[in-house]
Amino acid sequence: MEQAATPQKPFEEAIEKIIARLRRAELPPNVFNVYRADDPQHDLRGGAAKRRENLRRYLKALRDAKWLLVGLAPGYRGARFTGVPFSDEHRLCLPGSCYDRTGSRAQPWREATAGIVMDLLGARTDVACWNLCPWHVHEPGSPLTNADPDAETQGYGLEVLESLIVRMFPAAQVISVGQLAASVLRGLAVNGKPANLVAEVRHPAHGGAEVFRKQMSDLLGITEDEQEPA
Repeated sequence: MEQAATPQKPFEEAIEKIIARLRRAELPPNVFNVYRADDPQHDLRGGAAKRRENLRRYLKALRDAKWLLVGLAPGYRGARFTGVPFSDEHRLCLPGSCYDRTGSRAQPWREATAGIVMDLLGARTDVACWNLCPWHVHEPGSPLTNADPDAETQGYGLEVLESLIVRMFPAAQVISVGQLAASVLRGLAVNGKPANLVAEVRHPAHGGAEVFRKQMSDLLGITEDEQEPA
């Protein structure tokens, strides 16, 4: 007799639904769906599948997240190639880790913002990172650039974010990263109620690193000794 498949637990089921939603999103031409598409010029074979698995493994470790750190969109040096918000290949996809590189270039991609966030959070599992637009927005015809998502793309991303909060992190306190993310999150409603936005912090890029570290350290109670070396 064929053995029945083991039912998924609600949290794992929610992860699969989020990933499926990310994968099937129909996006404008200048928005690269990192969870569905492979770019033969810049991705290793099976890059999208690896990014989905990277995100799956990341989210599984965050069952008890108390904070949700939300930025605007993945950068081409960071989550574009890892599939994990606020991360880069240089720090996340270490030899022997459970995360795979997906970029085809010889050296792992390295992003300043990802480094600042990862060094600050370390191995904490009480902070989940996300982006308003979870797909990579670039300038038309230039895949290795960054651009801001338009209102339509933001709308797609907000639908995913609302599902993420409802299904996975209903009690998490939301922290916005940067002014653009903050302005959008102020108007976000979850189940008809304002999102639990408790703080707005400076984006670490363009000279904001020290302010970001100070604001986040105060919020999370991180001491200087706990921060990873830059």
